[in-house]
Amino acid sequence: MQLKDVGEFNFIRQIQDNTIYDSSTVVYGIGDDCAVYSAAPDMDQLISTDTMVEGVHFSFHYMMPYDVGHRLMTANLSDIAAMGGTPKQIVLSVAAPRQIDTEILDEIYRGIKAQCQRYNLNILGGDTVRTEGPMVWTVTIIGEVPKGTAVMRSGAQVGDVVGITNYVGYAATGLGALSYNLEGYDMTKIGHQRPDPQIELGKQLRQLGVHSMNDISDGLGSELNEIASASNVSILVEESAIPLHEETYALAKHLQTKPVDYALYGGEDFQLVFTAPKSLVPKLENLAGITLIGEVVTGPPKVEMVTQDRTIKTIEAKGYNHFHES
Repeated sequence: MQLKDVGEFNFIRQIQDNTIYDSSTVVYGIGDDCAVYSAAPDMDQLISTDTMVEGVHFSFHYMMPYDVGHRLMTANLSDIAAMGGTPKQIVLSVAAPRQIDTEILDEIYRGIKAQCQRYNLNILGGDTVRTEGPMVWTVTIIGEVPKGTAVMRSGAQVGDVVGITNYVGYAATGLGALSYNLEGYDMTKIGHQRPDPQIELGKQLRQLGVHSMNDISDGLGSELNEIASASNVSILVEESAIPLHEETYALAKHLQTKPVDYALYGGEDFQLVFTAPKSLVPKLENLAGITLIGEVVTGPPKVEMVTQDRTIKTIEAKGYNHFHES
């Protein structure tokens, strides 16, 4: 059945079930002009928003509708993770063409709700409108962090170590394998279709006392440059230390590309990159999923990499850019 046959309000009524996963913070949810939620007095509130456009951020050639919902939520949750916070509430809006099959919308919502349930996150409302163009999904997420403890990009200090969570270049590898219709690459294909945010590691890193943090949505090179610029420092990383999955090396060999480029410029891994005082190194090395890849050094805001042949290469901030003219 198409959306035009169901109607906006009937469809909204259909999706209102299973939207509250932590009722302790909700005064009034879906059903009025605004939702009402309660904020803890000892917490700072975090808020962020992300939009995904069909044909730009996702394609049904490579993703099932459920995956779209999962990935939309991961993009938002990852912003909260980068501050060391806990996600609490979302509002959700969709612009969809009248002729779209409501089963597609139902499956996207199912992916969204699965992530909300996993992270105890409430859906407090939103909007559904018609568009003549591609589908557009927007989530605004609200989180919290103990007062005065949010981890910013601007806190990096000379002498810090630079670390990263899990693998990078993972999602770009999966997308490359899907784009070329290659057999195998099962792990990284899932990494592109259903990436997971690093909520728990983000909180652990905040609690340890890292100085700065950023989520990797536009490529490691771009995110490192954001930290360098915001903190007014130079960052030096080792190419050989950057954690790449074996499937990334395999794809790079098959396509005759550089493995590290998937990490530096691919994006959408939704991992975390951070800087921390050297005194934390023993604790960081004992934390599962953490790799140290470099250090913060004196100099103007820039990022450089020591390559495999021991030359120094400047890493430009050229991850994914919506408005870049190619």
